[in-house]
Amino acid sequence: MNPSEDKAVRKKRSFLVRWPLGIFYWFFPFVLMGIGYFMGEFVPAFRMSVSHLSDATIWPPLLFIIILAIIWLLLDLFYVINRETTSRSLQFDLTLSLLLAVTLSIAFGYLVNSKSGVAWWFVVPYIAAVLDAFTTAWAAINNATQKPFLSDRGRE
Repeated sequence: MNPSEDKAVRKKRSFLVRWPLGIFYWFFPFVLMGIGYFMGEFVPAFRMSVSHLSDATIWPPLLFIIILAIIWLLLDLFYVINRETTSRSLQFDLTLSLLLAVTLSIAFGYLVNSKSGVAWWFVVPYIAAVLDAFTTAWAAINNATQKPFLSDRGRE
């Protein structure tokens, strides 16, 4: 395979991986919330307010949700720090991260003032979305400032 064909294959493979990741990654905190809410069917303490740490059955589902959130944050961070990610993609990623963090912050404020309080299934996805907004902004700024020193692909 000559170098131009290899580059075309890498570009197509990169597009096939990045496009779905860039479009659907923001939906993952909602998936985490759904998983957590579903786990509340089997572990009722997981649907209780954060102020009620009633029993030890809450820790296994909480640990599972935390592990999934960490995996999501790492995958998003690897997407942002990749030198071949375009500036346009970085802007889109950061915009979605900020909108998601603001939306979940509004929902968090609503839940704090509600009768039932903030449930455990909401806490980890909320914290992950806020962390994602900060880490995406930090990494995108560092990535964008180094674009002039890299390939033409990163300058798009």
